[in-house]
Amino acid sequence: DDIMLLLGTYSKEDNNCCSIMRPPILLFALLLQSAHSLQSSPSLAFVASRASKNCGGSVLRHRQQRTKQYLSDDNEEIIPINNDRSILAGESTFQKYGRPSDINSDSFGPLLPIAEAVDEVTGGWALTYADLHPATPRTTIGQAFLATNIFYAAGGLALGVQGDWFYGALTELAGIVSFIYHYSQLEFGKNRSEVRLALLVDYFTAGAALICGGVYMVQMGIDTIPIDALLTAVGASVCLALCWVWEFGYPYIFWHSLWHILSALTGYLIGQDHLLSTGG
Repeated sequence: DDIMLLLGTYSKEDNNCCSIMRPPILLFALLLQSAHSLQSSPSLAFVASRASKNCGGSVLRHRQQRTKQYLSDDNEEIIPINNDRSILAGESTFQKYGRPSDINSDSFGPLLPIAEAVDEVTGGWALTYADLHPATPRTTIGQAFLATNIFYAAGGLALGVQGDWFYGALTELAGIVSFIYHYSQLEFGKNRSEVRLALLVDYFTAGAALICGGVYMVQMGIDTIPIDALLTAVGASVCLALCWVWEFGYPYIFWHSLWHILSALTGYLIGQDHLLSTGG
C-alpha cells in the first residue's frame, strides 16, 4: 500500500519529473519500509510528495545514512534525523538544535551571569530541555505527568508535620518549581527562553533539596541509611539517567515521572530516618 501511495504521487500534473528519478525514489521507499517497520505510511507519503515536488529541478536529498524528514513547527525547514537513532534511542534537543542562542538579559534578567556560567561549563547542554510534543498541559498524559509532582508536596508536608519543617519546605518548594518548569515545557514547546529560565530555577530548588538530603546522609552515616532509601535512590538515579537517553516525547515523560516519584520517596525516607536518629 505504501508503494502504491508513492506511485500515486506521480500524477499527470508531474509529467515534468524525470523518469530516471522514479527507480531511486522507489528504492528509497522500500528501504524505509523494510528497515524501519516503526515508520507509518503517512511518513512515506510525505517523503514521496516532497520528492514529487522537487523532481524537476533537484533530487531528493538525504544524508549518507537513511534519514527521516519532517517539517518543523514553522512548516518551512526540513530537519533530517538519522532514523536508527531517532527510532531506537531518540534525538535529544541538544543533538537536534545545538547550543541555546537565547541566553541574554531579556530572557534571564539578573540571573544572566549564572545562566551564562551554567551554559559555559556544560557546553550549552544544561539549559536545553526535552521537546514533549505531542503532550501538552491539556492532554491526559501531560496532566498525569504534572500530577507526579504531588509526591514532593506529600513528602514535604509529611516531614513538616513530623517536625522537620526545613527539609520539608525545601521538598515542597522543589515540587512547586518542578511543576512550573514542566508546565512551561509542555505549554511552550521547544527552544523557548521562558522554559530555560524555569529550568534554571528548578536546578536551584532541586539542588537545595538534594544537598540537604546528602548532608543528612553524611550526618547519619552512610552505613546506617535504610536499605529501602538506598534502593529508591538508585532507582531514581537510573530513571533520571534514562531521561537523557530518551530525551523526547512520551519516553521522557515516562522516565521523568518515575524520577519524580522515586526521588520524592527517597527524600521522605531519608528525612524520616534523620528525624529518628536525632530524636526529632
